[in-house]
Amino acid sequence: AEANGGGGPGLYDFEYLEYIKQVVKKAGDYGISVWIDPHQDVWSRWSGGDGAPSWTLDLVGFNTSRIYESGAAITHQGYGDPYPRMMWPSNHQRLATGTMFTLFFAGRKYAPNMTLGKDNANVQDFLQGHYFAAFRKVAEILKDQDNVIGFDTLNEPNAGMAGWKDLTVKGLFRQGWTHSWWQAMLMGEGMTQETEHYRLPFIYTGTRTLNKKGQRAWKDGVPC
Repeated sequence: AEANGGGGPGLYDFEYLEYIKQVVKKAGDYGISVWIDPHQDVWSRWSGGDGAPSWTLDLVGFNTSRIYESGAAITHQGYGDPYPRMMWPSNHQRLATGTMFTLFFAGRKYAPNMTLGKDNANVQDFLQGHYFAAFRKVAEILKDQDNVIGFDTLNEPNAGMAGWKDLTVKGLFRQGWTHSWWQAMLMGEGMTQETEHYRLPFIYTGTRTLNKKGQRAWKDGVPC
């Protein structure tokens, strides 16, 4: 989670970890059992949900300050208030979330030459390794709490683009602007796109023109 490990790879917030321990301990004092859930939604606050810290997107090449304007995600901080109800799940098929989960689960297959860290680990191994290490810190600090009955693995994981046979096909969840992976990639490269727009419950409301200013989702010099 962003709260534990938000400072950078291998940097943990031990004050926060102690806070978790005290909360779990207090629950035990009242006879409450606890199941530990490493919660995330659509990867990160920086891709329209919550979970992973911003440095994960930064290291793979995203410019987090342009993610909303480029159409790579509908973020609360970019859209503002009132943020539309149940808008966040639509980020499952936007560029930022889709890219991160593709790299997390299938980086060795789809980005075999993308390496990170001092050990030049493949991006999949790098991201998974730091996720496991951060969650290990939680497990270590809670290991003596008898009311912890188990640990989840990862809340609501997303396969990203892995397994899609046709990247021009739109996803089934339609809320807000709706596009294909191919259109997401084009917008990420700074190209304006005309997309369908829906409101709950999946009612078509017309089209929207996105990325009118031609903003790239990627850092300067970083290819898609």
